[in-house]
This record gives sequence, structure tokens and C-alpha cells, in this order.
Amino acid sequence: MRLTLDYNFPTKYILTFVISIPVFLFFFDSLGYHFRLGLPGKLRDLIDITLEANIPTWYSSVLALLVGLAGLHIVEYYYKLKQASKIAAWLVISLFFVYMSMDDTAQIHERLATVWADYAQNDHNTISSTLANNFESYYWQLLFLPIFGAIGLVMLYVIKTEFTSKFAQYYFIIGLGCFVFAVGLDYIDGVARYNEYLIHQFGFNYEFLEHFSRAVEEMTEMIGLGFILTALLLHQESVYSK
Repeated sequence: MRLTLDYNFPTKYILTFVISIPVFLFFFDSLGYHFRLGLPGKLRDLIDITLEANIPTWYSSVLALLVGLAGLHIVEYYYKLKQASKIAAWLVISLFFVYMSMDDTAQIHERLATVWADYAQNDHNTISSTLANNFESYYWQLLFLPIFGAIGLVMLYVIKTEFTSKFAQYYFIIGLGCFVFAVGLDYIDGVARYNEYLIHQFGFNYEFLEHFSRAVEEMTEMIGLGFILTALLLHQESVYSK
């Protein structure tokens, strides 16, 4: 059995569908968390967009996997054409999103960064120790952002050199922009002095600030995945129509 894609189905409907779900998840999370809705804690956790092992995490993981599979479909196309450079670029992109799908549920980058930071902080007089002891935010950013940044450059190269659909280009760039924004929020969330400033300046409750910031971050990531998935489907349509 072979998977086939119906490119006659309007991608605008796909985009509307995949980005509306995280907006609704954010809305229900806000109702459940801030207004309680009379739900027991365990049921609130089921829709808490900032937690793991629940409905929002499942959706995010599935969406990232779909992006990875869409990328692998393009890898298959270039494999038949024996275009090694394009195969390599798309394989990097595809496997990155497959990794993201696993990471959503397994928290791989957080766990590896914690292990590295524990080692680095006890390993005195090294570059790793200096970095770990002086970095203000979450350690995963220090360890993984250079890798993610390099993969982002590969994506930008592919967008520039391969995408013939302007909408596909715009959607992919918007998706990447969503991830940059989410990482920025995550960085601010991990810096105590920024949180203290916002609490002092605007009178936010710390619990509210932490939850709202992380909820916006998670919603933005899922919206970004929706834009990237739509971009890949549009690109596939242009590639397979040649």
C-alpha cells in the first residue's frame, strides 16, 4: 500500500485547521487554569498546555511528526532523482522534526542539558563550567541552540533555493519566526531578574506570569508547526506537479 497526497484539497483549510487547534487549546487552558471551572486538579492537568503527557502535548507531538513525514516524502522524491545534496538537506530537516515529536513527550533536550550542567558545574576551571555557572536562563538553550540554529540555516537555504511557491516561502518563514519568538519567551522565563521586573512593574502574580508565558510559548510553537506543515504541503504540490 502506498500513501498518496491529494493536492487538490485546499491547503488554506489545512492551515486554518492546524493553527486553530492550538488557539482553542490555549483558550481551554486559560479557562481551566485561571477560572478553574470546578474541575479537579487531574482533569485540569489534562488540558494544561504547559504540562507534559496530556492532550496538548499529544497534538504537538503528532503535528511535529507529520511535518517530519512530509519532509521524508520530499526526500523520497529527490532520492529517485539521485540528487544527493537535496536528499541530505531534506533529511536533516525531516529528522529534526521527527526528533521534535519525540522530544515533546520525552523532554530529551531538558534532560540532556540538566545532566550536562550538573557535570559542568562540578568540573571546575573549564570552559563548560564557566558557561554553565554564568548562563542565566535554562541550560538547554546553551547546549542546543547552536545545533538548532545550524539546522535553521539549512532550512533558510532550502527555502531560498528550492521553494517556488511564494506562499510556501512565507508560511515556512512565519513558522520559523514562531519558533524564534517561543525560544525568546523561554529565555525570558528562565531569567529571574526579568520575571522580577515584570512582577514589580506590572503587579503580576508570579504563578500567573509563569503559566501565561509558558502557555503562549507552547501555543506559538504549535502554530509554527502548522505553518511549516502547510508550507511543506505547498512545496510538495509544486514539486510533484513538475
